[in-house]
Amino acid sequence: MSGVNQGRMRSLASSVSERDPASGHEIELALDRCFARIRVQVGGRVGVGKSSVRAVLTSSTVPAFTDVEITETAAMDVPSAPDPDLDGDVVVYVLTSGAQKADVDAVASASHVVPVLAKADTVDDLAGVLDRLTSAVGIEVLPLMGTIARTVSEGEPKSFDMLRRAAPHLSSDMMLTRERFLRADISPASVSDEVPTAAERDVLVEHIEILGVRTVAEALQSDPTMDDVRIRLLLLGVSGAARFTDTVRRSVERVRVERQARLLHRLTELAAEHPTSAEELETFLTSDEAVLAIMRSALDALGETVEPGDKVEAAALWLARAQSTGDPNYSRAARAISRGYLRMRVHS
Repeated sequence: MSGVNQGRMRSLASSVSERDPASGHEIELALDRCFARIRVQVGGRVGVGKSSVRAVLTSSTVPAFTDVEITETAAMDVPSAPDPDLDGDVVVYVLTSGAQKADVDAVASASHVVPVLAKADTVDDLAGVLDRLTSAVGIEVLPLMGTIARTVSEGEPKSFDMLRRAAPHLSSDMMLTRERFLRADISPASVSDEVPTAAERDVLVEHIEILGVRTVAEALQSDPTMDDVRIRLLLLGVSGAARFTDTVRRSVERVRVERQARLLHRLTELAAEHPTSAEELETFLTSDEAVLAIMRSALDALGETVEPGDKVEAAALWLARAQSTGDPNYSRAARAISRGYLRMRVHS
């Protein structure tokens, strides 16, 4: 479901300005606020892995964030230094295995926050640690294996050919630790086979850690035809990068939805305040674009999504919900969703 189109809105503001410059100016200001770049901040205490997290988000190999500015803040909770303002539209807050009061307060202060444990591959009881962190900060904490996520997102290693050659000769014992992998006597099946040197293995572990080595080797042992693209997708999934970036993307999308809802509310106010431009504004507010944008905002506010199936039945269901509730906010949202389904039915 597409949102409000900036180009059409700018044309509307220009058209209104010809008859009512004051109203046109107010529309332009509202558009500037709505379509300003969304700011994603990566914050956390010293040494938690903020740079790796930011690198994952800014990498060209993960889904792009259009009109998004991604920045890294100064460290939180530094003695004799003020904490940075976590005033981004979305805050990615990076944690260690133990949450301090400063972490809990920082997460609570942000409107849209994605807490993440960036060094998940260094934690023994990962499930237990994630449960404790989630309980402490009140929002689900996502695991991210920072080194694997960062290097794979940046396109490293360039090739997995070296590990592809070694995989048939590697046992589970050889991949228990970095040291065992580096010292392993990898015997080739024949004198013509090339096996990786200790130096090559060391570089590989620097890139994807011993967990990544073990993951890829076991995958190649099961499916020797697996190409590098599939291996990278496998590692991104294991590292938590895929789920993490998707969660941030959805938070960014919620910000867009909220901004568009505020824009449409402001246009409603301007239609009442400026009779000269009221007709043109009200025409837009009853358009498919506006009705569906309001529906989208209402669905987001109620934590719902568009359901497949008959649109008329969905509209009737939401209208019944609107009429049966005693909560005026829920009723308004439900009516907006009902109108949206009817509009979708007309144009389906």
